[in-house]
Amino acid sequence: TVASAIAPSITYNGAEVPKLPRPRKLIEGVEPDPSVETVMDGAAVMREFEPDWIVAMGGGSPIDAAKAMWIFYEYPDFTFEQAVVPFGLPELRQKAKFVAIPSTSGTATEVTAFSVITDHSRDYKLTVFSYELLPAYAILDADLITTAPASVAAACGIDAFIHAEEAYISTAASPFSDAMAEKAMELIGENIRRFVANRTDVEAAEAMMVGSLFAGIAFSFARLGNVHAMSCLLYTSDAADD
Repeated sequence: TVASAIAPSITYNGAEVPKLPRPRKLIEGVEPDPSVETVMDGAAVMREFEPDWIVAMGGGSPIDAAKAMWIFYEYPDFTFEQAVVPFGLPELRQKAKFVAIPSTSGTATEVTAFSVITDHSRDYKLTVFSYELLPAYAILDADLITTAPASVAAACGIDAFIHAEEAYISTAASPFSDAMAEKAMELIGENIRRFVANRTDVEAAEAMMVGSLFAGIAFSFARLGNVHAMSCLLYTSDAADD
């Protein structure tokens, strides 16, 4: 996550505007299934630095963590108990706008209204759901996923496909979400084997990234189902056994 004061555009009225050096602060070391503590530590760094743009780069965990940091940067007295109430977030973008740059093609958190954070004290996943969490910009660069191991490429691809499948059969589905889900399943279904077999295939990588993005848009509006609900329970059970 980069908390930065970057300029949102390099043109003005059709004329190029020189980029000026701007201060920036790097927040790194976000763990898989980011914790409440990681979020609060990052939010504290943001409050000290006071960025007007937050750029999150990485897989689902770093971007989800950055979304949650964004909440507590803008509203220091807010709590996770308040944040997990569906549509319960106050209006964001009062201090900063948010940009997401994914380095995997699975979670689609760069276009979703969700942030999933883990409370390790309770072995419990906290899901924040609000359209306030939608980034201002999502930047897809297929080159970022071409170094993924085959196992990661396969797991992310299946995750994205199931996002689309669950959205498609959801009782909350609409013609809009169906269109996104259908195209996501088409792109992923036609390219996942090709991409897993050769991660340097940029054309296949692009299809996987766009398919994941469409699936994320679909389930942000149509929601997910029992597959993801059960996976959270299995995660909690495994964590408790450890």
